[in-house]
Amino acid sequence: MTSAPAPSKVLWVSCVGEKGGAEVYLLNFLRHLDRRRYTPAVVLLRPGAFETDLKDADIETFVLQRHRMRNLAAVARSILQIRGLVRRHGVRLIHSNAFRGHTYGGLAARFAGVPAVWSVHCPEVDGVSTRVNLRIPVASVTANCPRTADWYAARRFPVNLIWPPVDLDRLQDRTPRSALASKYGLPVAGRWVGMASRLQRYKGHEYLLRATAALPASQRDVHVIIIGGALFGMEEDYLDQLKALANQLGIADRAHFPGFVPDADLHGLVDGCEVMVHPALDEDFGLIVAESQALEKPVVAFASVGPAAIIQDGVTGRLVPVGDQEGLQRSLAGVLDLSTADRERLGRAGRERVQRLFAAPTAARRLEKIYDACLGGRPMSLDALRQPVIDDAGC
Repeated sequence: MTSAPAPSKVLWVSCVGEKGGAEVYLLNFLRHLDRRRYTPAVVLLRPGAFETDLKDADIETFVLQRHRMRNLAAVARSILQIRGLVRRHGVRLIHSNAFRGHTYGGLAARFAGVPAVWSVHCPEVDGVSTRVNLRIPVASVTANCPRTADWYAARRFPVNLIWPPVDLDRLQDRTPRSALASKYGLPVAGRWVGMASRLQRYKGHEYLLRATAALPASQRDVHVIIIGGALFGMEEDYLDQLKALANQLGIADRAHFPGFVPDADLHGLVDGCEVMVHPALDEDFGLIVAESQALEKPVVAFASVGPAAIIQDGVTGRLVPVGDQEGLQRSLAGVLDLSTADRERLGRAGRERVQRLFAAPTAARRLEKIYDACLGGRPMSLDALRQPVIDDAGC
């Protein structure tokens, strides 16, 4: 009897050790790869808490010494270290996550003589670093939304669209509402409205605070929970500004900022909310929007690229023109005014949509097809995988 071939080893390159949306994206793919065919490993370009998540998922992890990209000698040393990992561990393909990851992973793949795949999460701003990065060879680019796919396709890259994967099974690990209320000082009996994202101004947290303050008197029992904190050293003063705004609006006693929380607490907080809100002024996907729908919660969001694909307006939640403060307040109040049965109907429709379009096993199978093609010397074109997903998502 002929034995099955050994699985091919794939090395992902991630430029940070903290856990943001791009890192959850990576982890959800790796948890669902067919280990009989592909063995994943990850190299982190600097240490951080994300290493624990990877090891908990039984993913071999290598951590390099932290350095700044302006230190060209350290950059070159890291690229050579990745090339060494490829050779010592029999890696057959490098998959770089995000823009900076490709600087290291793409060049290491070139020097090691293995194919490179590159996950991109947004169009890039023209500049020297962008032009240099775009010259690094790559067998396939995987884009997270149509706008990003089109940007890279226009630059003649072999692009495939794979929506960021939602791990529905992991969402079932939820801390009970009563425990969360005690832990984070939330009212057990009050109504919760939530938002979860890193704290950056373009995410639009202030729009949610103003919408909460403008709710009618009958909805003044609503408490808003803003989950998340600063990441990557960016906009570290923003939290203080949000707290000051909540105080200025007279809702300081109803605005809660628990920071980053464990996954089980995050899932429990979303599950405990009446509605989730995502007022980002620009968003290529918005994993929390899809995860909230998977937890059967209606979502009110500005209609930027990602939320407009995830949310079916009036069926799974509400879409509001980007930056429309009054529209956001009206939509939030409208969802809160719905009967429990009507909100549950929106929630069930949202979960069905996520299961159909964004489930992690489906995304992993699509990624495996890209790996198959690259290892077989057949880079897949934009049309090979893109069209069915865009049609299903209504884009």
